Amino acid sequence: MPSRHFRSFGLVAALAVAAGSALLHCAAPTEEDEDLSEDQITGVNNALGLGLRYEEKSGTVQATLSGGLKDGEKLFIRVRRGKMQLDSQKKLDCSELTQARPLAGTGERELTGKIVYRGPKVDKSVFDLTKLYADPNWATGNVPQSVKDDIKKFGPDPIVEACVMKGDKVRAKLATNLAYAWDQGTKAERTLAKLSANLHFAGADAGLEGEGGAADDAGGGGGEGVDAGGNGGQGTGRALDETNVNSQIEYGQLCVQELGEIPFFKKKGEGKYDTFDCRDLVGMDGDTPTGRIDGVEGSMIPVTVDGVAQDKCSPGQELGPESESYGCMDKADHGMFLATGKTQPGPMVVTAKNDKGSHWVLLCRKIADTGEGMTKSKRFNDMAMIGHNPKTGRTCFFQNSIGSGKDGSKVPHPADVEKSTTVWSSNVQSYCSGTCHGESPFVHSPWIDGAKRANGKPIIPKVGEHPDFLISDLSAPYNIVAADNLGFSIPKQLVSDEVGACNNCHRLAGGTLQNFAKWSTGTGDDYFSNITDFGKKFENSHWMPPRRDGLTEANWADSKYGKALEFMKKCADNASDPACLWADVPRGAYNNPKVDR
Repeated sequence: MPSRHFRSFGLVAALAVAAGSALLHCAAPTEEDEDLSEDQITGVNNALGLGLRYEEKSGTVQATLSGGLKDGEKLFIRVRRGKMQLDSQKKLDCSELTQARPLAGTGERELTGKIVYRGPKVDKSVFDLTKLYADPNWATGNVPQSVKDDIKKFGPDPIVEACVMKGDKVRAKLATNLAYAWDQGTKAERTLAKLSANLHFAGADAGLEGEGGAADDAGGGGGEGVDAGGNGGQGTGRALDETNVNSQIEYGQLCVQELGEIPFFKKKGEGKYDTFDCRDLVGMDGDTPTGRIDGVEGSMIPVTVDGVAQDKCSPGQELGPESESYGCMDKADHGMFLATGKTQPGPMVVTAKNDKGSHWVLLCRKIADTGEGMTKSKRFNDMAMIGHNPKTGRTCFFQNSIGSGKDGSKVPHPADVEKSTTVWSSNVQSYCSGTCHGESPFVHSPWIDGAKRANGKPIIPKVGEHPDFLISDLSAPYNIVAADNLGFSIPKQLVSDEVGACNNCHRLAGGTLQNFAKWSTGTGDDYFSNITDFGKKFENSHWMPPRRDGLTEANWADSKYGKALEFMKKCADNASDPACLWADVPRGAYNNPKVDR
């Protein structure tokens, strides 16, 4: 991405309605303003119904209000680049927005009944940040240093802020991610198109001012509301649409809709949740721990050398506060697949099952030691979360903003409109599906399976060991929420008879056919060069299949597993080989994510 796309940029614009404006007949009476609490002023549920959205066609930010501005009130909008913090919205200084020269303008009443104010055009360098983390090189760290430096200096987040002021008194304020405002603009466009079509069809008054009219249908708690101001978007009305999601916030709402709530986070209101401490495994209300959460189990992933547990990096390889490395061990019994065999003490993995039967897993790794030690540090440069329902196959993936979303002591719910961007990437990263999670949501290795539940089973749900995940069940559905719109891909699975020794237990697709298959059978030299002799011994290096009855290093190549592995390599190198037979992975009830359910 060219460096010009990463220049610090701030756009400030103000929209004021003077006394005598044509909008005043729409506004509330001008009697003395009632005092509003901080909760009524700040955030998505503000009393004035202040919302933000991005109109793709014009490239501008818009603000909406439930009613018009009162005498003396002014509306200010700012678009800037920065880094969202947990208290960014609370600490938003509206006086900073008023320092720009106001633009004269009036709001327009749309079919939903809301008043719309047209704000500033968004510079391309800011808009491009909505897709900053879409590059799969973030997963491996192969991103130009100049890009990383630019993010540290200017921040990775495209932020939209708005305030309603009366003199020096703040009446409403809101800050959100531009990608989320984009989602609200898309929903608004679709809703308005439907309302317009209905009006044309009916040839009569749509009842915008009346109870139960178009305004009530389009917003007010419905799932397809039209702005980020608390009047829709995460309600209990119509289902959210999978075909137009852009932000991780809206994606989080979709995932809750399809899979049920994420048990790590206590819900406080629409778009508002407590955070979660990935190290101590407790809920957090601000800075206050709220205790363990029923049903949530977690464990530190053990790191051993010759079977002896380690809690420190190897001498001379310590990872400081700004480190972004996966590894700091000269040797270890088990390494991470993603890190080509490297590892470190202290990563955490957490799981819980909700009342819909969906399993959620949160992984916190890539630790930076801020002085308390690797096994106590709460700074994680890589945090990822997966949700999966084994009955429906519905699956969701979330990834943090690598290098900037680091605070593992206060991990937010992805659908929290204010807090989400403090950790989670502003866009949904689709590259996780094609390789590592191509055929199923959860990936296993001796490294991560070292983290155990209270019953001794792996924290990560495992086929054949967890009752919800049956071994040899190739009919189990697997489909990803909003796959078509977000670029998720599920590769075809290899079903040739020659690989029957392996796919009679689990699917073979994507990365399973290539590096992962080599790594799990002792032939991945790129990985085993970073693992100790312990890991290179046959009984350790060949951890697939799980049972190695009669298998030895001498007879491996001629065994049915060795032959299946060679056939997999052949098909991975040449998928069009006539001997390689492929089939779609079953998608379950939702074969077409584009269907409006």
